[in-house]
Amino acid sequence: MNTSHWIVIFILVLLLLLALNLIINYISRKNQEKSPPIMVKIWLVPVLATLIIIPLAVFTMVYNLFFYSFGEISNFLQFENFGDITVFSILIITGFILFETLVHPIIVALLNYGLKKQVSIYTRNAITILVDSFIIYILASSFDGIYITDFWSALSISVFYHIIEWVFTLCYKSFKKKNKNNSNWM
Repeated sequence: MNTSHWIVIFILVLLLLLALNLIINYISRKNQEKSPPIMVKIWLVPVLATLIIIPLAVFTMVYNLFFYSFGEISNFLQFENFGDITVFSILIITGFILFETLVHPIIVALLNYGLKKQVSIYTRNAITILVDSFIIYILASSFDGIYITDFWSALSISVFYHIIEWVFTLCYKSFKKKNKNNSNWM
């Protein structure tokens, strides 16, 4: 990993720590309490950050494996070195989280308001796939070590990723249903 990769990771971790500090201050003001002392923040912010960073690191490794294997199987996506895959995975996860919590609900709300009726689940999934494709394409096009052929490649990666997500969701729901049925028998 080169210096630019470490700078991107450092900036993301710094933004995470600053955001956690702001959230702690906001919650204490909202509850009309005194802001926690600095000694509490010194241990609280890193502990909260590790609760976020550990799953992020695990998913980064999963995304590394996903994008590396996807790049090896097809010619859609190619990387110069492993550091490029890591930074790309971190930025993709950050982009997915940001867009899933901010942009997707706004788009769905605008469609609900514009159409004057509830948007179907299929439309929501289509919006999610298209926006995720844009995230993949923009991030892949903006880095030097990542090569993507065209937008259709990003769309294919997004569809493949969402198919995997739907399979995991189906497995989770069937497992949950099976456990619920087994608990009724006892």
